[in-house]
Amino acid sequence: MKKFIGAGVLIVFLMSVMPASAETRGSIVLQDTLYGTITGAIIGTAAIVFTEEPEDNLDYIAYGAATGAIVGTFFGVYESTALVEIENGETKIAMPTIKTSIKNRDGKTAVETKADFVRVNF
Repeated sequence: MKKFIGAGVLIVFLMSVMPASAETRGSIVLQDTLYGTITGAIIGTAAIVFTEEPEDNLDYIAYGAATGAIVGTFFGVYESTALVEIENGETKIAMPTIKTSIKNRDGKTAVETKADFVRVNF
């Protein structure tokens, strides 16, 4: 039980040191990896409930966390990629990420969709 409390404190600490708005590619990947790990661990914990002997299947948490970390890393790389990226005179072409968000403006809810087609780093 002490391990779970220690892991929970570590997760809360790591989430509190994350910047509020991730601007760099590395921070986006790191944040998505962390969120994927947390989500996978929660799903692994929930899966234990459906087993015959839960105390014998605690490794589901680790499997869930590992799977979540892998999926989160891939999603972070996908999310931080633009269609055309120009950096130090080199042009890179990739698939853009479509980002959807819900905004509340003037008492009305609006869905905003955007994609980065060109990103230039100076």
